[in-house]
Amino acid sequence: MIKEIVKKRRSIRKFKSDDVPLEKIKQIIECARLAPSARNAQPYRFVVMSGDFKNRFADSVFSGVYSPCSFVKKAPVIIAIVKLKPTVVMKIGNAVSHNDYSLIDIGIAGEHIVIAATELGLGSLWVGWFNRDKANEVLKLKKDENVQILIAIGEKDEDPEERKRKSFEDICEFKS
Repeated sequence: MIKEIVKKRRSIRKFKSDDVPLEKIKQIIECARLAPSARNAQPYRFVVMSGDFKNRFADSVFSGVYSPCSFVKKAPVIIAIVKLKPTVVMKIGNAVSHNDYSLIDIGIAGEHIVIAATELGLGSLWVGWFNRDKANEVLKLKKDENVQILIAIGEKDEDPEERKRKSFEDICEFKS
């Protein structure tokens, strides 16, 4: 049941150096590909990094003020979620609603990634503290593309305990 997978999912900051089988990565990305998005725009793409390229990328984006996240370098795989140039319809919808739906869509796809990784017995971590300009440069992105988030994936080398959450009553209100 999905609730059991969600309960198992933890932010992992210590990874084993073992490679992640390509088939598992493909399954994870397939789950992200199936994520719903506003108007089915799928305003993102995924760049999966491993090996020497991942190491060069991590050295570049986790230096200086971003060095507190340098532990991510030890993850065998880093997935960059790249926000694509918005279509005219997306721009209009965002302007009218005062909301950037592509960021919501990226969040949904990212959550599909970490849940799929958990189901496959892998650890994952959302990473938002990195040098975006360097990330865009190293990945040679187009001018209207931008790395929004990184997700580290690998075999877990830690098993964090469940964190205390607010009660159901504290976060939910029913009205009818």
